Amino acid sequence: MNRSLTLGADVGGTYVKYALGDDGEPGRWTGEVASDPASPAITLGRLAARIAELLPPGGRVGAAGLACAGIVDVEAGRLGRAPNLPGWEGADLAGQLRAAFPDAAIALSNDVNAALAGEARFGAGRGGRDLVMLALGTGVGGAVMIEGRLLVGHRFGAGEVGHMILDPVGPLCGCGNRGCLEAYAGSRGLLAAARRRAAAPDGSPGLRALVAARGETLTTRDLADLAARDPDAAALFREAGERLGQAVGNLLNVLDPDLVIIGGGVAAAGELLLGPCRVTAAAIVLCEAARATPIVPAQLGSAAAALGAAHLAAARLAGGTRETP
Repeated sequence: MNRSLTLGADVGGTYVKYALGDDGEPGRWTGEVASDPASPAITLGRLAARIAELLPPGGRVGAAGLACAGIVDVEAGRLGRAPNLPGWEGADLAGQLRAAFPDAAIALSNDVNAALAGEARFGAGRGGRDLVMLALGTGVGGAVMIEGRLLVGHRFGAGEVGHMILDPVGPLCGCGNRGCLEAYAGSRGLLAAARRRAAAPDGSPGLRALVAARGETLTTRDLADLAARDPDAAALFREAGERLGQAVGNLLNVLDPDLVIIGGGVAAAGELLLGPCRVTAAAIVLCEAARATPIVPAQLGSAAAALGAAHLAAARLAGGTRETP
């Protein structure tokens, strides 16, 4: 019997995470293959070879979704600016995906849009129609869903919440501007703040020792572990959480969503970050009822974008639009 399965893939600079299954169980087979940041053809060829090994007898890929960090033009099928995949910029993603999976209906997405689609269908956003997601990784990504539809924007750049400017004279962001949310709540910005604080004359001994011991291998998990017993480490997360709360409060005023989902590796700090975020956001929101909008952690972890890409592809196969999960 010919069985049609759905594939979702989330392309990063080092690995492609994949989820293969059907829409009821999209993650029946999961894993990763190495990505080639210089070549989408090589990367998708590796993915196609792995998926061919996993397909059950009579199985085929009937729908394939691909999520990439960067500006994804889902109509032209091309990838715009993509700092983590420099060799992919301008690539014909749609053509490359069709070449790898010629019999499949395809769907393309920005990675955080795909992650929100995954959380909306399978995770923290189930039951919601108006959702906002912020992904706190090396940088900060964002995605918005209105009336069950992903908001991609006229030029496919909607949802770049990480580059909301919170202080025009704040720390320099990787984008070239100052005071972006990413410069405070992304891991790169948080670690830079930790190193500045450790170098200050009144920096705490614990933070100073941690930064010296870990050097370039310092992680936000290291800082979160220290924060339970070190006031400087705790203060770093409090400031990042307050800045996150500024952004979330602004989004609540503009969009009035059902809930806000916070994901990404930095969010593993939990209440160290989310507690100050909730307090700050509530103080900014004008609508009294909206002050109680849930601000919740994501549930799907690093699998969210692959699962979301699979769901977007399944929706495309079923006749959905590019924005409708």
